[in-house]
Amino acid sequence: MTGMLRAKLITTDRYTLEPLGVHHAAEMTKVLAGTAIYKYIGGQAPTAQELANRYAAQSVGSSPDGRETWLNWIIREQDRSIGFVQATVEADGPTSDIAWVVGEAFQGRGAATEAARAMVTWLRRRQPPVRITASIHPENTASSSVARHLGLTPSGHFDADGEELWDDAPAAD
Repeated sequence: MTGMLRAKLITTDRYTLEPLGVHHAAEMTKVLAGTAIYKYIGGQAPTAQELANRYAAQSVGSSPDGRETWLNWIIREQDRSIGFVQATVEADGPTSDIAWVVGEAFQGRGAATEAARAMVTWLRRRQPPVRITASIHPENTASSSVARHLGLTPSGHFDADGEELWDDAPAAD
């Protein structure tokens, strides 16, 4: 059933979360053009063609083996894109690993928290995941704050990139 899950339009008080499409690439190139965004997530600002290729692959909606469903939304504020949120839902869990990125010019106003919260609420209404997770660099205080607002806590476990796994599972005694 996980493979049937598709991103749908989500609205919040201030934002619209539009399902990702290749047509978003040109506008998102400008949103993702800053350098500070990549301090903790790595990489560099993508070109329009790189984004178009990435969005074409992500828009398929699932991994080739069907083990993951890919859900991606562009965060829109009025008539402009300001960032994105995404969820990778495991077919055999399910666990939803979530992420968010807001362009430098739009940070510090709660956009990531509001958009990610709306996405998590939407996910739970469609297919309640056993667990919500996010991987966050230990020095990324802004993303740590978003995660805390979503009810996630650091697990003390780190991936190969040095990011800590945050989740909403209750702490073991």
